[in-house]
Amino acid sequence: MLKLQEAILTEEALTHRIQDTIHQLGYPQLRQIRCESMGSTLILQGELSSWYELQLILKIALNEPEVDRVENQIRVRSGNRFSLVAD
Repeated sequence: MLKLQEAILTEEALTHRIQDTIHQLGYPQLRQIRCESMGSTLILQGELSSWYELQLILKIALNEPEVDRVENQIRVRSGNRFSLVAD
């Protein structure tokens, strides 16, 4: 009997896939976002100007089957103030 194995992405492939998806959304500022995966944890870093952009990125990250946890280190700029978003 032939056993099927589940395809597992390498950390680098997962990082590139998520980052490419984020960059393809068409928002220039999203190109500044960096992704790094450590096992099933995805780390997001960078700075955005709106909570809407952050929500788009988090939706992409959380919908990825290989990601069990998202560590959000993205700052949302509001005027001259910065807010750190905790995960």
